Amino acid sequence: ITGKITYGNATNAQDLSKYDVFVVCEPNIRFTQAEITAMMQFIQNGGALFAISDHTVSDRNNDGWDSPMMWNDFMTNNPVQNNAFGFTFDLQNFSDATSNSNVSTSPTDSIIHGPFGSVAEVKWSNGTSMTMNPSQNASVKGHVWKSGKGQTDTAAVCVTARYKCGRIAAI
Repeated sequence: ITGKITYGNATNAQDLSKYDVFVVCEPNIRFTQAEITAMMQFIQNGGALFAISDHTVSDRNNDGWDSPMMWNDFMTNNPVQNNAFGFTFDLQNFSDATSNSNVSTSPTDSIIHGPFGSVAEVKWSNGTSMTMNPSQNASVKGHVWKSGKGQTDTAAVCVTARYKCGRIAAI
């Protein structure tokens, strides 16, 4: 990998300040402290992060870190605020097909009810869930939950939150 995750570095042609959304799908290499700082600055200043996690025990390069652990490290080991987004990834591995009873019932939920229709079901094949902590960030919101768990602060499989001027979505 030759790319660098930076924010405000004019010498980096792919600096995050040049983008609106940063999508990270199942990271396999642990973020450096500089990368964590860059992503937090990007979000604070209005950027959006789409954080996609795999399941626990998905360490593809055998370095002892899988994507739920890396995302939790990003959430808690950053220079801005411990768990600034109000959720963490659970260390689980499950496959699940949620029914409409586990999809947000809020008629104003723009994640569930968008311009292309409404979500009725979501399927996970070897994924994980998240635990929300609204006392750490009141904007954290679940949109889909694991089957049989109800719409609570645990077992969410799709979560969003705002932080400063930016936002994050996670699955």
